[in-house]
Amino acid sequence: MANVENPAHGAPGPETPPKSGHHKQKQDKASARPPKVPLHQIYALPAPLRTFPLPSFYPNNPLSLFHVLWAWTSQVLSPPPAEPSVIHQGHWSPETRSVHIRDPKSIRALWEQGFFGKGNYSRSEPNWLKREQSRQGQGDKKVSELVTVQRREERKMMKWDRARKEQEAILKTRLEEAWVAPVGPKELLALPNSLRELHMSPLGGLTNGHTTRDGLSHTTATQTQIDSTRPGVSSTNIPSPLVPELSVNGDLIDETAKVPFPQLNGDYPHSPSETPTTKPVGTSPDIVASTLKRRKSVRFSPTVESTTFQLGDPPSPHIGSSTNGKVPNGDVNHGAQSLPPAVDGDPSEVLDVPVAPESPAASEIVDREHLQLTPEEAFYLVFGLGALSVIDPASGENMAAQNLFHLFRQLSYFPHKMASLRPDDPFLVQYAVYHHFRSLGWVPRPGIKFGVDWLLYIGGPVFSHAEFAVMVLPAYTDPYWKSQGQGPPKKSWQWLHSINRVQSHALKTLVIVYVDIPPPTQASDPAALLKQYKIREFVMKRWLSNRSRD
Repeated sequence: MANVENPAHGAPGPETPPKSGHHKQKQDKASARPPKVPLHQIYALPAPLRTFPLPSFYPNNPLSLFHVLWAWTSQVLSPPPAEPSVIHQGHWSPETRSVHIRDPKSIRALWEQGFFGKGNYSRSEPNWLKREQSRQGQGDKKVSELVTVQRREERKMMKWDRARKEQEAILKTRLEEAWVAPVGPKELLALPNSLRELHMSPLGGLTNGHTTRDGLSHTTATQTQIDSTRPGVSSTNIPSPLVPELSVNGDLIDETAKVPFPQLNGDYPHSPSETPTTKPVGTSPDIVASTLKRRKSVRFSPTVESTTFQLGDPPSPHIGSSTNGKVPNGDVNHGAQSLPPAVDGDPSEVLDVPVAPESPAASEIVDREHLQLTPEEAFYLVFGLGALSVIDPASGENMAAQNLFHLFRQLSYFPHKMASLRPDDPFLVQYAVYHHFRSLGWVPRPGIKFGVDWLLYIGGPVFSHAEFAVMVLPAYTDPYWKSQGQGPPKKSWQWLHSINRVQSHALKTLVIVYVDIPPPTQASDPAALLKQYKIREFVMKRWLSNRSRD
């Protein structure tokens, strides 16, 4: 190969071949595609708040002190805006007992800045609009739900292919084990002496030969293999021993011949283009017609219509809802549109029906998804961060944090309890745990899918799976509850074992969180009441002796 001088190093190097057009086209498409934003930049903020920390000070580096002084002075002279700078609007829904976020910007902000809530049409991330655009070919096809469905289909096909190969191996083993070599004199005499004897035997083999468990003769298969090796005998002319021969009144019918399909009246169709091989040799037309009449005939429509309808498909303009899918004459219409009436009975002349042009706005997809916040998530955004205001649907005004706190406590009971609220309200206990882990930097998400109260994510559900599963239990350790005879909820070992078994199978660590319930007080302020609760965490793991020896 010729060497050319490398301009970068001034040394001769191998000549690089020119790039092909297909490779260059792929590079052009990759360069035209916008660069993908990394996940750590999209989800940079762990909460819908912006912080302005001072730079770090290093004692061994005196210049870092000037950096700290400069940052502090700049923040004092021109302070940053008060946080939260954006307060999102939510609507309380008594039917679903959740807070709905309808603004698309607020939906993306609350999801990307703390992973709050879930889409009502999605599994977690509100990406219903992306899925619809991908389904109609308007957007990117890399949606999390679609990728999950594709992986499940690939896994199912892989399992099906593996099962098919296992069945083929089992069938091959059965055939090998069931074959018996003809060693006796009777078996040797039972072998066919010619190809004609092999053809005349029922099912392609002799009845007195050794049969397998499936009822097939192995002596026939063996003789077929022997005859196929003889000179002048083609393997295509030897009928398969697994397929029976078709005969009419003792006359053999060639299976390779093209026999036309019978018509509805049973007549044998004829056409000028038919070859002499279309009629069986040695068979009269009456016999063939009588034989073919016995076969059932099914007519299929030349136009295949889809029976799957989407929710956005318009109704059929020719069939009303009261006809139950039938046209006025009683015939069933399988989705095919009927033709307009003809002029003067001439079917060739059809009236011109004006068709309205499709407007560009009709193809535009409207985002119908909203974000649902649980009571714990909504109250944390209202009370803990102040980044959310909830609107009462009855009055249309913003609900105060204390009123929202009292409402969530009432709705946590079933049926609703309007008075005599207790310090062990389900909402109070769950929110104390939620606020505790949120303050420590975890991302709690509802864990009903795994039979627990909460799932703890380190960075969020887009980075990794949940590592810990939290089960919340109230603990009545105060002397007041002992005097009242109030004890912890009774749980059996079977309950604990079943939950731990599920978490171990899902590769999660079970964390039992005990919440110490304080005695009843008259305090109604959420901040003063939540200070009285204490959280205790216990990690449970299954210890297996055969796996913990190393």
